[in-house]
Amino acid sequence: MGYWVHAIQIPLDPNHKLSVAFSLEKSRGLMSEIPQLPSVVDLSFDHSGNRTHFNIAHFDNLDIFIISTIGKIGQIVQVIFPSSVITSRLQPTHNIDYDLKVLLGPPLEDFDLLLNRIIRVLVEHKLRRSFVFALGLDNFNLNHARNSMNICRVKGLSIDFPKLFVQIEFRSFSTRSKCAEFIFLPKTSFKKFVKPRERARLDSELSHIAKFNKFYEWQLNEQTRQSFPIFEILDGPPYANGSVHVGHAINKILKDFILRSQVYGGKRVIFRPGWDCHGLPIELKIAKSNQQKKISSCELRSAARQFALQSISSQENSFRRWAVSADWANPYYTMDKDYVAKEIRIFGELYRRKMIYRAFMPVYWSPSALTALAEAELEYKDHISTAIFYRFGVINSQSILLKCEADERPTKLYALIWTTTPWTLPMNNAIAYRKDAVYVVIELCAKEHYMRPARHLYILAKDLVSSFEKETKIKTRILSAFIGAELKGIMYRSTMFNDLAQPFVEAKHVTTTVGTGLVHISFAHGLEDFELALQLNEEVSCFVDEHGRYMRHLGHKLEGKSVLEEGNDVVLQLFKKNVIFTSPYKHSYPYDWRTRQPVIIRSSEQWFIDISKISMEVVKAITNGAHMIGSRHSDKTEALLAQLKNRVVWCISRQRHWGVPIPAFYREDGSIIISHEIVNAIAERVEKDGTDVWWQYSADELFPEKLRNKYGIRKEEQLKKSDDILDVWMDSGIAWSSTRQRTGPCDLIVEGCDQFRGWFQSLSLISFALNNELPFKNIYVHAFAVDENGEKMSKSRGNVVNPDSITDGSLNEEPYGADGLRLWVAKYGCEGDNARIGPSVMKEIARNYAQLRNSFCFLLGAVNGYEEGDKSSYGENFYIDRYILDRLAQFTQKCIQNHNEFRFPLMVSEYLQFLQHPLNSPYISCIKNRLYCGTYLERQKTQETLSKIGLNLGALLAPILPHLVTEFFTHHPSIEDPSDALRLETIQRCDRFYCSGDPNATELYAVIDFALDIRSKMFKQNDKNDVSRKAVLITGPDVVLQKLYPLQADPCSYNSELVEILGVSEVKMETDNDSEIAIHFVQCDREFCKRCRRNVKLMDEDYCERCRKAVKENEIMSKFAMEV
Repeated sequence: MGYWVHAIQIPLDPNHKLSVAFSLEKSRGLMSEIPQLPSVVDLSFDHSGNRTHFNIAHFDNLDIFIISTIGKIGQIVQVIFPSSVITSRLQPTHNIDYDLKVLLGPPLEDFDLLLNRIIRVLVEHKLRRSFVFALGLDNFNLNHARNSMNICRVKGLSIDFPKLFVQIEFRSFSTRSKCAEFIFLPKTSFKKFVKPRERARLDSELSHIAKFNKFYEWQLNEQTRQSFPIFEILDGPPYANGSVHVGHAINKILKDFILRSQVYGGKRVIFRPGWDCHGLPIELKIAKSNQQKKISSCELRSAARQFALQSISSQENSFRRWAVSADWANPYYTMDKDYVAKEIRIFGELYRRKMIYRAFMPVYWSPSALTALAEAELEYKDHISTAIFYRFGVINSQSILLKCEADERPTKLYALIWTTTPWTLPMNNAIAYRKDAVYVVIELCAKEHYMRPARHLYILAKDLVSSFEKETKIKTRILSAFIGAELKGIMYRSTMFNDLAQPFVEAKHVTTTVGTGLVHISFAHGLEDFELALQLNEEVSCFVDEHGRYMRHLGHKLEGKSVLEEGNDVVLQLFKKNVIFTSPYKHSYPYDWRTRQPVIIRSSEQWFIDISKISMEVVKAITNGAHMIGSRHSDKTEALLAQLKNRVVWCISRQRHWGVPIPAFYREDGSIIISHEIVNAIAERVEKDGTDVWWQYSADELFPEKLRNKYGIRKEEQLKKSDDILDVWMDSGIAWSSTRQRTGPCDLIVEGCDQFRGWFQSLSLISFALNNELPFKNIYVHAFAVDENGEKMSKSRGNVVNPDSITDGSLNEEPYGADGLRLWVAKYGCEGDNARIGPSVMKEIARNYAQLRNSFCFLLGAVNGYEEGDKSSYGENFYIDRYILDRLAQFTQKCIQNHNEFRFPLMVSEYLQFLQHPLNSPYISCIKNRLYCGTYLERQKTQETLSKIGLNLGALLAPILPHLVTEFFTHHPSIEDPSDALRLETIQRCDRFYCSGDPNATELYAVIDFALDIRSKMFKQNDKNDVSRKAVLITGPDVVLQKLYPLQADPCSYNSELVEILGVSEVKMETDNDSEIAIHFVQCDREFCKRCRRNVKLMDEDYCERCRKAVKENEIMSKFAMEV
């Protein structure tokens, strides 16, 4: 029979005495009765100088919790559980299902976190029934809430609330035997397993408790830390284009590992996050969404800016969700006006130094994006081209034909070339040869060639005859041979214009390893071809437009045809009589990394930076310096040097709108007007009017009025402004200058291996060009995310892994939380070339994470009730305790070294190994009996050791898994404020949790190693079966047995340190004349003790001597606690 709560009025008088008036009515009928007065427990306490009323009233089947800081009640909330039939069958580990009903006052908002935490504690103690909470709180403070939960002051004693509540309510529910009540089993509210639906809420709560959002500001600006050295990480800006992917997770979480480990190592870290905002992908998205209408450049830029800001907001939320610490209050965006103005000024300075110029040159051109591309913007894919052997008719061939045997038929001589770009044949300008190569004249033996009325002969390199026969399946006959230099002065007929004679030219880039040894040259469509044109002083013209289509100059049959599509087929059809052989050719081909479409080489007017000298100076600086590029165990310096050595010129102009304008002007005759002072004037306009100013105003309005006379610009002259923008790699390449207040190189750059062809180069080249120094001391190169089969992720393959689904789950995936994602980064994402991720990989991560939680859960349960005090009163440390603390000290130093060397995978691997050995075995397996059944002093000494171990292990893991460590500290009895646990005000506190090495380590290991060796042999001798009830006799020469005397001085013992280490009931030692130790299992002299479960009890006693003492101590302490 239950009661309905009609009204609850709780006035709190000035003396803080509780008065409660209840008006209740039976749920059946209208008969009223006066209930029995409730019993009240007062747990009020002080927090931050203010009094908090915390009372529990209990009567009949209703419990009321009164929590108030304002002297009155403003909210009444009922907690409703399922019926008692259901809840009676639930265990504490089952899901906590309940409803909250606000009976009085406003909505709960953040106060539901406080109620949830209290309810969880009550459920852990098997209390699942309806409660009423009466709240009078003006704000929600997690530290205050924790105080409410865990520490209450009653009569000057520190009492743990859950324990006190259990003593009041649950004493009668104990079903254990009398002896079991005095076994000190581990007990903690820390859960071994977090339910999937609780994961996100727990992460959020732990983030609030640890004050992750204030960590960065604290470590950098805390007054007491100002003397600490600075460590600066320069953030390579991710692209502000959509949501995060696992590559973001690797990069940002790894940087957080480094930041936190450096902070815990006694440094202040500068890490300003940034975003790369300009570029083609965003522009294409805006253009696609506005296909139905034409928008202006300013409208496009406005929409692009808004899209970038939305992406930044989404990505930043994910980064914060992952507990990434950074200067989130002051990020940098490459689209900000100050950043853009700085970039324009750097452009002007490079122009002043004559490093920037405009020229008509071949560049990688993306027909799909309508813009030029730099080498760094290409990605190479397998591509199938049409490869052909093609012939050009030689005009003045007499000198070569004289070397061949005579034939009655008329003879025609052809130059044979091989190309994978047949579309360039209409623009052929020359044929290149190698002057020192041996060439031959061959005749094709196939019937359709050999039996013609006219004899056709072909020139190709001697070394390539066999490969020609293999490829074409056509047998040949060599008629003569000559040196390549003899081709000088020879002419051949143009493909496109039959009456045009074109030359054979000598070129160094020609080889005799592939093709025919004769190379088809098209000045406008090849980098080496263009260089050859400059040497020959030839004019270069391009007849392919920005869409990759033939221009009208090549005739109506080709005009408008795409060179990569139907144009290629038309060329083959037009010139089919000179095509000897065609075949598909699979090779690596450059694609636009943004549009994923193939590119071409096309000459056009572009802006370039001459980096031929600078790139070699950067190579020299890296080669001669002490820079880490890669990681401590994987040097990737050569990967960067190889890229730099091949850089001669950098095309920095793009034909788009969403970017930084190139501040150049053009006269009516096409000549350029640009100077350092003009550029600076435009930069000032950007700072004043914003980044769209270049598109909002005309050239005449933008050109500085005060400079018109200086540059001879007539008033009526109409200027034109540049339509080009700067390469986005130039945007991010100035980050070393535009985002920092400090001078000199930053300490560290952390990016993926894909940045060798991009950011690493642009950053180094621009910095060296302006400052003659590298902008970094070290580069840490992390792995590139792939699926668990090592395949690159793509939407088409369906193997893309969303990091948010890892942290928060999805319909098909369980959540692993922020620490699950961080643990994956630590194990897989830091080192090597590929970081595998997928279901099987995450299952392994889940197992590793469970191992960590299980270990922390035991360590917390083992120190339940432990209070730090005067350690000297506990006596000397046990040898096995000294052993584990010294091993932990050694392990700590290795972890710190791994942190400093950024070897996080090794650190995590060794950490998990340490939990297994030596922590779990042999240490924990050795001391469990002492922990569960030992005397008060024995248990205190054990708990002291386990407390040190737990805090030390937590401190080491904090940079990797901050949520888990915060949760551990929240439940640890020695930690009052988890948020402050690892915040170091002075350098001396850096090792406050770290154990120091044993001062007598040599003697310690001589004893322990010998004992553990005996333990190992004993278990092996007993087939690893349980030996806890056995007695063991150890025999050997006295000089050897003396090593065990520090652990057991007597010949026979039931409770020595040696007994504990071996895990047996009794150890006997006898000397004999044998030179080696012998181990014998013998009959135990005593009986089974049902408390410690060993054969150590005398016949007429209830317990063994140690258990009797421990039980007596507990009875005395329990009686004292009841009296208090």
